Amino acid sequence: MNSNAKPRAIAIFSQFYEPEPCAASNRVGSLARGLAKCGNSVTVFTGMPSFPRGSFEPPYDTQRRCVEQDGAVRIVRRRARLAKGSFGGRFSYWISLALVLSWAAIVEMEPVDTVIVSSPPITMAIPALVAAWRHRAKLVVDVRDVFPDMGLRLGVWKEGGALVRALSGFVSLLYRRAAIIVAVTPTARASILARGIAPDKVLLAPNGFEFATGVPARVPRNGKQTFEVVYAGNMGLATGLDLILDAAKLLIGDPSIRILLAGGGVDAERLSARIRDERLENVTFLGVLPRLDSLQLLARADATIIPLHGSLVDALPSKMFDALAVGCPMVVSARGEAQRLLAATQSGVEVAPNDARALADGILACRRNAGALEERSKAGRAFVREHYDRERIMGSLALQIGALA
Repeated sequence: MNSNAKPRAIAIFSQFYEPEPCAASNRVGSLARGLAKCGNSVTVFTGMPSFPRGSFEPPYDTQRRCVEQDGAVRIVRRRARLAKGSFGGRFSYWISLALVLSWAAIVEMEPVDTVIVSSPPITMAIPALVAAWRHRAKLVVDVRDVFPDMGLRLGVWKEGGALVRALSGFVSLLYRRAAIIVAVTPTARASILARGIAPDKVLLAPNGFEFATGVPARVPRNGKQTFEVVYAGNMGLATGLDLILDAAKLLIGDPSIRILLAGGGVDAERLSARIRDERLENVTFLGVLPRLDSLQLLARADATIIPLHGSLVDALPSKMFDALAVGCPMVVSARGEAQRLLAATQSGVEVAPNDARALADGILACRRNAGALEERSKAGRAFVREHYDRERIMGSLALQIGALA
C-alpha cells in the first residue's frame, strides 16, 4: 500500500468463493487475500458452496449462516433458495442470494470504506449497491464478463428487447456509481469505455495463474501409445462442449485418440448422457475434480482443448493459463483474446470456433506435431509467470483500491 493510503474496511460480494472450483472463486480469493496482505480488513459475503453440482454439500447443507476464515480474510456465508435445472432455476437462485445478502448488508454488516462486487452474475450488484449506499462507501466493480454484451453475442437475449434494455440501464447505473471498474481483457475494457466511462476509471487486471498454490511437474510421454486430449473446466453455454463430442464422433475410428472431460456445470448431466447414448467410447467423463487433481490431469495429458463460442472475442479463458503453467499444448477453438494469447506463445494449434471438423483436424495436427509443440509449451510457465502471475496482478489491484481517495 502506498504511503498515503490507510488500511480500509472492505466488503466483497461474490456469487462464488473457494472451495468452489471455478475461475471466479480463484480470482476473488486471490484479490481478497491481496487486500488483506496490504493491511486491510476484508470480509467476503457469499453463499453456501453449490457450484458446480448445483446442491449444498455437507457441512453446508444444514446451515443457514456460517462464518469462516481464509487466512486473514473473513467469509460470511448465507443460505439462499437453490433451484436446479434451467436458466430460470439458476436465475431464481441468483436473485434469492442477492436479496439475502442485501438484507445482511443492511442489518449485519459493520461499517466499511469500500465495497467490491465481482460479476457475473449481475445480480450480485444489488447487495453491493445496497451496502455502498448504506455505508456511503466507495464502490469497485470487477467485471469478469461484460453485460449485456455476452448474452447478446451468445444469442441468449434479443437486441433491443425489454430485458436487454433493463440490464443495460442497470449496468450504466452501476458503472456511474463505481469509483473503479476492473476489466479482465483489453477488449472487455474497450466495451466498457464505449458506454462513455472515463478511461482513468477503468483498470485492467487480467486473470492468471497463482503459482503460490504449486505447479505439477509435466509427465513425459515415455512411449505411450494413446494420445490423450483433455478438457478441464466449467461445462456451460460459453464453452459449447457439444463441439468436443461432435469432434469425438468424427475421430471414433482412431483408437489411439482418447478424450477426457473433467468438470461440472449446467451442461454436465446432459453431456454425460450424450456420451452414453451415442456410445462415444473414445470419451471418458471424469466429473468434478479438485483443483490440484485438475492440474495434474493437464500435466499428464498430451494436449488440452480450449473451446469458446466464436462470438466471445473479449474472453480469455483462465484454463489457458493453467495449460501454459504446466506446459500442456493447446488446441484452441476461439477468436479474439484467446487467439492472440495462443499466437504470443505458439504453444498449440488454432482452429476455427464452432466447427467440429476443424477441431478434429486440430487434434490430429497436435498429435502429428507433438514433439515440437511440447518443446514450445515448456516456455509457457515462464511466460505466464512474467505476464500473468495472478498473485502479482491482484496485489497491484489491491494497492490501487487501497489508494482510493
